[in-house]
Amino acid sequence: MKHLTQLKSLMVAALTVLLSMGLTACMQGFSVAETAAQAPASDNIPELALKRVNQTFKTSFMMGDWYYQGATAVKGGIDAYIQIPSELDMDPEYQRNYLRQSVCPKADNHQLWKELSGLSLSVHLYTFNKRFSVHATCKNPLVS
Repeated sequence: MKHLTQLKSLMVAALTVLLSMGLTACMQGFSVAETAAQAPASDNIPELALKRVNQTFKTSFMMGDWYYQGATAVKGGIDAYIQIPSELDMDPEYQRNYLRQSVCPKADNHQLWKELSGLSLSVHLYTFNKRFSVHATCKNPLVS
């Protein structure tokens, strides 16, 4: 009877280790796939444009409880991420309009828009996970 209990304990421990290893491998595989999907896009984005976007948003969100979390290169453009403490109490379409009107860089930021010529700029708001962001694409005033 004692051996049967020990065998069950050993099997439960082994199963736990195997499940843990499988989950870790799955998470690592997802991370590698996500990185690989973004890697080719970064080759198409000028480093100066990415730095300019980071500089523009970083200075805009230095105070308050909205935190600029950086920009990433995506195919054909740049995504800028802003973390907010709680969801905005408004319809997602109103949030997108708010982002376009109030958060997107202004038309007088000529240097930024010049460097982004031909690239899109999207601003994302999220609370805890970037995957669940509300986003809007900013309109480049230099492109008709």
